[in-house]
Amino acid sequence: MLADIATGLRLVIAAYIIYAGVQLGAESFPGVAAATLIGWTLDTVDGHLARAASDSQPSWLGARDRYIDTVMVVAGFIYATLIGVIPVWGFVAYLVVSTLLVVVFRSIALLTVLEAPLAALIPILAFSLAPLWGWIFVAWGVVAAILDRRRLWVRVKILWDDVQRMRGITEDESTQLPPSEQIKSGS
Repeated sequence: MLADIATGLRLVIAAYIIYAGVQLGAESFPGVAAATLIGWTLDTVDGHLARAASDSQPSWLGARDRYIDTVMVVAGFIYATLIGVIPVWGFVAYLVVSTLLVVVFRSIALLTVLEAPLAALIPILAFSLAPLWGWIFVAWGVVAAILDRRRLWVRVKILWDDVQRMRGITEDESTQLPPSEQIKSGS
């Protein structure tokens, strides 16, 4: 229940970020930076709350957490486009190419890699639009990495494994010699 509230609030935050771009412009950046940090914090918290819940089945909203992550990231991208930092053609091209790649390869790892520059967009913009917020993002990242270090390594391993699967390498294949080498070594 609490995890769902935290997850749902991220949708509200994403809507605010887009609203800020449409109605308030670049002057709203400090509020967007704060909203982004709150969204990231809620993303971390909702995961811990969901794992601590007695139900082993995720709720409807919990099962869609990954998509809500994407909505948050794209909201920041839309905001950057609306305030004129990203050209509209760049926005459209990135979304079209990214969507096609994800549809063709059906990979969460690929989605994560494609989202990474977009997730970094607001913190990077902070250093030029509101430098204090840039440093707040850095501090948040350090604290989050320290407090959630076990989960961070789990996420890195999941991403690495998915990248290997996407490349077509399984554990057994990665430890075997290629057929040409097997012949040379007499195996």
